[in-house]
Order: sequence, then structure tokens, then C-alpha cells
Amino acid sequence: MGNAGGVAVSVCRGGNVIKPVEAQFGPGGQVAWLGWDDYLSWLSGKKRRAVTSWGEVELGPAWAPGEHMAFIGPTGEGKTTHAVGVLGLRKYVLALDPKGEDETLSASGYVRVSSIWQDSFKWRMSHRADAKTWDHVWEQIDKGRPARIIIGGPSDDDEQFTALKGLMAEAVQFCRYAGGFTQYCDEFEIASSRDMFKLAPAINLGLISARRKGISVVNSYQAQAWVSKHAIRQARKAVLWPTGDRDMIKNVSQAMGRDWQAVAAAVDELPKYHTLTIPRGPRSGPMVMTRAPKIN
Repeated sequence: MGNAGGVAVSVCRGGNVIKPVEAQFGPGGQVAWLGWDDYLSWLSGKKRRAVTSWGEVELGPAWAPGEHMAFIGPTGEGKTTHAVGVLGLRKYVLALDPKGEDETLSASGYVRVSSIWQDSFKWRMSHRADAKTWDHVWEQIDKGRPARIIIGGPSDDDEQFTALKGLMAEAVQFCRYAGGFTQYCDEFEIASSRDMFKLAPAINLGLISARRKGISVVNSYQAQAWVSKHAIRQARKAVLWPTGDRDMIKNVSQAMGRDWQAVAAAVDELPKYHTLTIPRGPRSGPMVMTRAPKIN
């Protein structure tokens, strides 16, 4: 048994379920375990129900085009690993790498470019390698094949940092106008911070206006207090990693329309590297616990 904020939680170690006291919290307090493949099947709309200790339950809505997600957890807990797995559900992905050559993103198998495509001879001559990569991307798209791209370069000195900052701004604008891509921002606080890249207004605009173009925005960050509230307010699903920060749990729960004590009770039971996915609204199905496998 675990306890958070006076809420008892029973955990079925050999089974599939973390089960908060339903008499107090109703369906909004239920938590179902899904293995990783089943988790992805749920997000893609292929899995609609799960068997739990209290019976079969209806899972919440799938992750639809134009709907956003927020991944919130400490560094080193596996946010990027989780993101790469989830983004694999989308055919066209533009991953922003404001940290500069992130190792987990680099291991994803996505192609990497350090400049945004431009339809000009001058750009092609000055960015020959990127031009070749972009030609391949457009060819894949024309053939109906997946195209997943990392935008980012090194940031080892002031000149490289300045170039990377400009590149991130161009990438956000490109994604918004191109349409069709799912935009992922790794370490959103770096991109949005007033002291760093200052991209919060541009990304917020994408969060608010992207739905009509079918653009989903996925932001990954360490703490809710450090980023624009639009990142969680516009998200249809929030994913939490283990944390003892009650204020953050309260903020995320409030934004997602969930009772914070039920969320805290479930988060307290999360082992390392496991996640709790919170659909928006208490009647949008159970929260879901899973763990993403390592990227080979």
C-alpha cells in the first residue's frame, strides 16, 4: 500500500494495475498498466479497452492529429526515449534539438540537418549536405513513406550557439507553415526561456493555431514552473515521470482537469523510468502507466 495526501493506493505487483480508491475519486482516479506495445496501440487508436483488477475498462481517446502532448520529468529519466517511441506513430516528424546534438535523439534513426530547406540555388550551394538530405526527405514524402527529421547542430561556442538559436526559430516557423509535421521540442525550457532561445511566443502560437493544419506539438521539459503554461493547457495528454514535487503535480493535475491527490497517489507508485499518462478530463478514461524500452 502507498499513500499520498491521505489517498490509499493498492498496487498489484504481479498483475497489471495500480488502483486508487475508486469510491472517492471515481473513474478519474483509475490507473491501468499497459505494456509498451499496447500503450502505442492505445495512442494510435487500435486498442480501446484494458483488463484491470476491477474488470474491463474503456481507455481514453487516441492521440489524434492536431492534438498536443506534454512530457514532464527530470533529466535522465527517459523523456527522449519515451518521445522517440511515441513519435514513431506519426509519419512526418520534425524534432527540434535545442541542446545541440542530443545523443538519444541521434540514436533514433532520424536524419539530421543543420539548416532549413530553402528553394534557392544559393542555399543549395552553401548547404550541400543538407540539400542532399532534404531532397531525400521530399522524395520519401512524395512516395508516401515516413520522414522524420532532427533539426539541430553543435553549440560548443558562442558562434555555434547563436547559429543554433536562429535555426530553432526557423524550424518552428517552417513547421507551422509547412503543415503535416508533428513538431517535437526536446527540453522545451531551453527553447522557450527568455534567457536562452526565447521561442515561447512562436511555439505557443503553434500550440494554439496548429490544430486546423493537423500539426501536433509535443514538448518535453523538466518542470511545469519553468515553461509557458500553454504547453500544458493546450495538451490533450500529459505524461509525468516519478517526482515528489507536489506543486508540479497540482499544476499539471489542475491543467488536465484531474484531482491532484489521485494523480499524486499514482505518481508515488511509479518505479524509475516508468510514466503516468494523464488524458485531459476526469471522464476521459483511466490514467495509464507504462515504460518505454531503451533505444537500440
